Formats: sequence, structure tokens, C-alpha cells
Amino acid sequence: MCGLSGDPGPGIHLLTVHVKDLAMLRLEFEGVVLKQRVGNPNIHMVLEYAEATGVVRTLVRGGHKVQQMLVQAFAEHVLGVQATPERIKAPALDLSALRTGFDVPEVFEDGFSLVQLKSLALLSPDGELKIECTAMQASRHRSVHELLREQLPAPLEGRWTVLAAQINLYYPPEPGRTRARVVPIEVTSRGRLNLHQFDPRLQAQLERYLVRIGILRPGQTLSAHEAPLATGTVGATTPEGA
Repeated sequence: MCGLSGDPGPGIHLLTVHVKDLAMLRLEFEGVVLKQRVGNPNIHMVLEYAEATGVVRTLVRGGHKVQQMLVQAFAEHVLGVQATPERIKAPALDLSALRTGFDVPEVFEDGFSLVQLKSLALLSPDGELKIECTAMQASRHRSVHELLREQLPAPLEGRWTVLAAQINLYYPPEPGRTRARVVPIEVTSRGRLNLHQFDPRLQAQLERYLVRIGILRPGQTLSAHEAPLATGTVGATTPEGA
């Protein structure tokens, strides 16, 4: 038994599958007594598909193998495409552009007064060392890449991988106030973004900045109103802890 729904949002489809397996002998406890009886194993699977990104998220008991089987069946029977193992993989974002800061002129045109690359997480080429650097309040809103360049330049100059970053965008203080409103963008190379926390208008605006700097592609934004990816492109991610 299965159902396909579009209720989660425009361009977002939620598929639920309830599978009842063949009858089999099972050992079950009845109180403290172990008994053998005939039972029908039940498997419940949930799949979410976003037209704009082509990304599929699954929640299935049974591990990665079962999740891949569900995604392949969905791609073939619902989307009408053949999903190869190369396409069924977690999306990866290239954050290397942030080595030199967050240079997006449109930010100021949209009303922000200050941009600060607040933090960076970097991984050494051999994968043995990870560092996380944050610009402290004493830096007076200087970006973390500037501080690294002065005090610890090796990670920026070497082939270290940028794993995660936080970019703070500041609006001018409101009249009568000294503290500016901050909009933080959090992004990881594994494709995790915090943009869902903002209203659709601001989310689209922030996505545009990420496209401008090369972290996202135009067809990779989170907005469900973007044109779908080309037929045959299916990506899958598995939520942590699933």
C-alpha cells in the first residue's frame, strides 16, 4: 500500500509506502514466555521528493541498502528515469570560494550594511586534522579569513577543504537602537543549509547570494518555484540518525 501527496508544499511530494511481507514463523515474547507463531512483518517507508532540486530524502528501517532500493524504485516507476548509483549520492557543495571571503555586491544593494565571514571549519589534505575558527567579538566584525591570513595562513594557502561556514549579514541599526539585526547563513559541504528558517522572500534572496558566489547552482536552490532539473537527475540524502 502506498500514497503520493503534494501537501508538504508546492513542488514537494511525500510518498509513504507500507509493505506487508509474506507470512513467516517468528519468535515473539508473550509476557516472559517465548512463543513461536506465524506473523506478517510490516515495513513502513517514507520518501520526500523536491522538484526544484531533484533531491530525495528517505526514512526507512534497514539501512543504506534498503534506502537505495526505495529511491531506485521511485525514480523508475514514478519519475520514469533510471537512477544510477552515481546519481544516488549525497549532494556536495564546494565552499572553496569562501577562502577569500564572501564577496557579493548585491548584499549591499539589498540593504545590508555589513558582511562578516564569521566562522570556517577546515580539514587537512590527509584528513587527520580538522580546525574550526571563529571571529570573536574583539575582532570588531572582521572576517575570519582575514584573521587566518594574518595569524594562521597555512590552511587557506594549502589544499585544506572547507567543510562548513557561517556568514553573518547585518542590517543597519533601527532608529534609536545601537544593535544591528543579523541574518546568519550556515552552510556545510554536505549540503546542509539553514535557509528554511527564514521567510520565503528572504530565503530566495540568500539563495541568490550563494548562487552568485558559486556555492549553489541556479537549479540547486531550495526554492520550490525554480524550474526542475533535467530528466534523469536524481539525488538522495539520508537524514542523520535515520
